[in-house]
Amino acid sequence: MERRLSKRVGFILLALVLAGCSSGLGRPAHVVVAVAGGDGVQRVKVTAHTWWFEPNRIVVKQGAPVELTIKNAALLVPHNFTCMEKGAGIEVSEDLGMLRGQKRVRFTPTRAGEYEFYCHVGSHAKKGMKGVLVVNP
Repeated sequence: MERRLSKRVGFILLALVLAGCSSGLGRPAHVVVAVAGGDGVQRVKVTAHTWWFEPNRIVVKQGAPVELTIKNAALLVPHNFTCMEKGAGIEVSEDLGMLRGQKRVRFTPTRAGEYEFYCHVGSHAKKGMKGVLVVNP
């Protein structure tokens, strides 16, 4: 009886770990439209999971400052947030480290368009760890 319970607990833990390691490929778009606060800054919280960002589509307004708070929710997987798009007003590669590291990125979008962000650690972007920053006029 005790051995069967131990096997079940092991199976459940394995299933949870594998679910947490799922790919970002094929994930539906999770869109967040930033709204400026009283100080005029558009703030968005971004979470880096094992192989995906949440949200993976961020909509902001051109010409208004943006502050992204990016947190690594993957306990033992290092991540970064990279967006090297001049038109977006952002050229950054922030290392989030491991064990729930967090960074803030501030920028002001200068040109309307769609700009890719991704994690360039290992092959994370190929596994679906990327998203789009949409800058509206």
